[in-house]
Amino acid sequence: MTRGRAPEGRPRWRKSGTWETVPDGDRRICATCGTAVRSYRHRFHPPASPAFERCVALAWCSRCRVYSGAVVHVPRDQVLVDALAPLPAERRERLERSETRLIEYLDGRLGPEDTRPRR
Repeated sequence: MTRGRAPEGRPRWRKSGTWETVPDGDRRICATCGTAVRSYRHRFHPPASPAFERCVALAWCSRCRVYSGAVVHVPRDQVLVDALAPLPAERRERLERSETRLIEYLDGRLGPEDTRPRR
């Protein structure tokens, strides 16, 4: 993949604040194409930080290649799945600096069931 470009033959990811999803049982689907919406929340700050509960939440449609992102509150005692844990620190930091790179990475490695919030 060339830097700054989408994988060959695929459109770039685009961020949307007005992207619509609809409920479908215990999940959400894209209102445009009906594909299951994937989502991921991760902690950006270390446990000792007063901002530890401020997390990054991403949701995306693999088919439409649209996503949204927000800062959300996640209680300190709630454990989040860390899909980036096995990566070397340099690779992890590079992904965390770009929402589109992070979504591209997660979309290729996580199935819809892996991205559902754990309770």
